[in-house]
Amino acid sequence: MSVYLSFQNKLQRPFFLIKYRPKPFKAKPISKASPVHSATTFPKPSLSQSFYGHGHQRNPADIVTTQASTEMRKRPRNTPATREVKQGEIVEDLMSLLPDDILINIISRLPLKEAAKTSVLSSRWKYLWTFTTVLDFDGITESSNCISDPTCIDKVLQLHRGSSINKFRLCLYSKDLHESEITNWVYSALSKRVQIFELELWPRLKNYTFLENCYNNLKSELSGVKYLRSLRLFSVNVTGEILEFILHNCPLLDQLSVVRSETLVSLKVVGSAIQLKHLRISTCYRLNEIKISTPNLLSFKYFGPGQELKLHIENAPQLVDISFRGVMLTRVRNVVGPITSCFPQLKTLELDSCDELYAQFSEHELPNLTHLHLRVATLNRESLLGLASIMKACPFLQTLIVQFDYNGYKVGRRRKVPRHSHQHLKLVELHGFLGRPIDLELAFYILENAMTLEKMVVNRTNYSFGCGNAKDCTKLREAKLRQGVELLVL
Repeated sequence: MSVYLSFQNKLQRPFFLIKYRPKPFKAKPISKASPVHSATTFPKPSLSQSFYGHGHQRNPADIVTTQASTEMRKRPRNTPATREVKQGEIVEDLMSLLPDDILINIISRLPLKEAAKTSVLSSRWKYLWTFTTVLDFDGITESSNCISDPTCIDKVLQLHRGSSINKFRLCLYSKDLHESEITNWVYSALSKRVQIFELELWPRLKNYTFLENCYNNLKSELSGVKYLRSLRLFSVNVTGEILEFILHNCPLLDQLSVVRSETLVSLKVVGSAIQLKHLRISTCYRLNEIKISTPNLLSFKYFGPGQELKLHIENAPQLVDISFRGVMLTRVRNVVGPITSCFPQLKTLELDSCDELYAQFSEHELPNLTHLHLRVATLNRESLLGLASIMKACPFLQTLIVQFDYNGYKVGRRRKVPRHSHQHLKLVELHGFLGRPIDLELAFYILENAMTLEKMVVNRTNYSFGCGNAKDCTKLREAKLRQGVELLVL
């Protein structure tokens, strides 16, 4: 006897089937005393004998099982419509069994408007959405699921019952906003132990400065601010004093990003207790000084003019990722000097490059650098082989990305560069490739000297800046490639 556990589908109850294997029939030897029957005179077997085999006594339990199987065959057909109704009822029942914490977690993953709509499901769901841990007010992205009306934002913040907020994002057009409204929204979010805070205003409000009006209150009420983990300000004015206050009073803050602030003049990230790991400063045109001295910083990204910027970096042993873009080529030497102290530990470097930069690289070595991204400005008559000195200073370089920018800056003179073998370079990307002689010169140099190169991507441009349109790359396509090298021309 064998017992099988079967499921009609995943949402129905299991039922048991008991299957009997009939014993093989063995004919008894005919004795002389027993009468001999012909084939047509054999006694007709009973129902139990025909189903279970001769000599088997039927068990009463078998009759119950057989009757249950017969009843199941008589049940109405499980049509797709019936199946959907049954499954819907079961799923709804299972959802109601979940605790409130899990339901709130699910609701928090929905857009705010969709989360509010769950209040009509039942009396239990009526206020669950007010405990959502994500408040995303986006009035710039054109989406019907976003809440951007100031009256609605006030209503949502008044109804919110949660004690904490994981993410608060306010991205709005500022033409219809008042500074007092923004201040109230910011203070409401900070009072609820917000962890990720993002504020973006278009266009920038000249008369609004982040936390300026509630700065004194925050000094006495730090219970909410100290939970900040990430702060991103885009097109929002903020002062260095407020940023430094946040850095020293938010022990969990590990990401800070400030973009397009007109009031940021000086920033000092100094202190061994500061836990900041990622710092990004972009297009803050009045910024003239950045001082960094903190042992926990991993990444520093800057984009701006940098004409008068004074950069100081010291005591940053974990700083392994630096990006310095937008600096005028005539001022790039003012930038490279301060970051040379980090050269021994750097793993990723992104820079605007020129001939003066190449000369400074020739005097240093970056033994741990694996990813290098350079923006190169050239004219038709210049040479790009000055990049070879940077490549030589990075013996373990694995990825090289070169972005050609033909903006008229004069870089250097044509030169001959001695051959240098690169044993670890595997991926090279050349963006803005026009197919000019100087472009091909750099491409062929890399193909000849990168001994372990696996792939080269050449991305051509279709626009011109006095240099002509992108030329045919037939010579590059016909180049004899080392075995295992993939050349992709876009």
